[in-house]
Amino acid sequence: MPALILCNVLSLKGMSRLAIVFSFLSVFLVKGQAPVRKLPPVINHPSINVSAPFISADGNTLVYMSDYSEGGVMTVYFTQRIGTEWKEPVALPKHINTRLNFLRGYALSADGKTLYITSIKSGGVGGYDIWWGSLKSNSWNELENIFMPINSKGHEGCPSFTPDGNTIYFMRCEKMDAEKASGCRLMVSRKNNVGQWMEPEELPAHINTGNSQCPRIMADGETLIFSSDKFSPAKGGMDLYLTKLENGTWSKPVPLTFANTEEDDIYVSATSNGRYLLRDMKGKFKTEIVELLFPGDVRPKGIMKLEGTVKSPEGTTPGVYVSVTEWPSGKRVYSMRPDKEGNFSIYLKEGSTYELAVDPEESNLTYYTERIDLTGNANLNTRRINTTIKKLQSGDELELNGLQFRKYAIEPENASAEISRLARLLKNNPQFDYEIQVLLEGYVEDTVQSSPDLTEQVTDSIKIKVPDIDSLGQLVHRDSLVLKTVWHNNRTEKQAREIVRLLVQQGVPASSLRTFTNARPEPVAEQRKTRVRITVRNKR
Repeated sequence: MPALILCNVLSLKGMSRLAIVFSFLSVFLVKGQAPVRKLPPVINHPSINVSAPFISADGNTLVYMSDYSEGGVMTVYFTQRIGTEWKEPVALPKHINTRLNFLRGYALSADGKTLYITSIKSGGVGGYDIWWGSLKSNSWNELENIFMPINSKGHEGCPSFTPDGNTIYFMRCEKMDAEKASGCRLMVSRKNNVGQWMEPEELPAHINTGNSQCPRIMADGETLIFSSDKFSPAKGGMDLYLTKLENGTWSKPVPLTFANTEEDDIYVSATSNGRYLLRDMKGKFKTEIVELLFPGDVRPKGIMKLEGTVKSPEGTTPGVYVSVTEWPSGKRVYSMRPDKEGNFSIYLKEGSTYELAVDPEESNLTYYTERIDLTGNANLNTRRINTTIKKLQSGDELELNGLQFRKYAIEPENASAEISRLARLLKNNPQFDYEIQVLLEGYVEDTVQSSPDLTEQVTDSIKIKVPDIDSLGQLVHRDSLVLKTVWHNNRTEKQAREIVRLLVQQGVPASSLRTFTNARPEPVAEQRKTRVRITVRNKR
């Protein structure tokens, strides 16, 4: 791969290009990630110019410009990825592909099911407006105007949305035609509690310096890439810049030197994992679409998409609330209801640990909680969770994924909420008894306290034969007691008693509770954990 990249780089103009690629090569050699990746031949055909890519945050839908059309007219194409393969691209329908569009002013929702374009077609508010349409059964609906307050009597275009769809960034320009815009400012608007767009606000003056265009908010909601010809240093024409939202304040924009060229650099996008920037570059024969590896100092935080479905045993959708809390701060990140089919989707930012909770409206029904750790080298692939909310029955086993321990005590950051949920369920089902099971998968012992995790000590006496000389001078073996100490990490009995204590404090009758504990070795370190579950029994 490095040799191929070097050959490609020799065709670029300027020593700065070489510096960029050598920088990428060093990253590749250290991290094992390719610094430049081309999209496959189904998109990058050697006889076709392709440019201005916009990829959905989930990485499965792509729109871009192509001259594969009658007369070589630039046309918007659309393709979807199935597994690892991109389908054969097709031109968007004529009611979308018109000469009234600002050609490269399109965007996609995070799931790729909504398309946004910039057009001066009739029926708008004034000038170029932002329009949208939905993908239904492999066809695009008629476009609808997003209307005021986003659109105005002026020119608006190039929208970009946070993954939840509740914040939009776009440009508002003094002049615009099908190919270019000028005198642009970057704007932001957010939805209120009833889902209506609020009055847009300009981004700060250190970002809006006279002609800032084509904002691209990354999936982390805090990294913004845009283009401008009013900043210095610059490589020429429109260059790409990056700013981050830190404690409510946008940082000073920095140039994306790894992606900027002497040409106009405007139209880019990225998937939710934040590893690669998608853009077009001159290839050996035609313009191609490539992915450029983000250097670590400007890489956006990655996002994991959490998809879930909540059902009852009968297949209906129960009344529930879905919430996500950041741990250990307790900050509420999401709070929502599933749609009428019981589906929900949430985007979680890497670098934190979260607690997902599905709480029923009826207090006698089960609930679901889970800890999701996105710290360290987290797996950001889309996660699917299916859960059933139901009435308790004898024999049910409920996994208490939200309970975590620090030695004997439940972590204080989640003890109150999780124990309260559990106590509510048990008190509202007094017809049952409950066995609290604490199971340690990863038991370890040693004759010395070789690890801080070995907090438990067991001392036992064993009888051994000790050689001795009797009064006649004969060798004999006498019984002797020797104390043997074993250090281990089995705290399950104390942990189970702690859960009982907290439940009784919450009003659960002690007579309805019993405990069961077990510990076993686990050779795979990643699979070692303490599991807590409740088994439902008929009254004794």
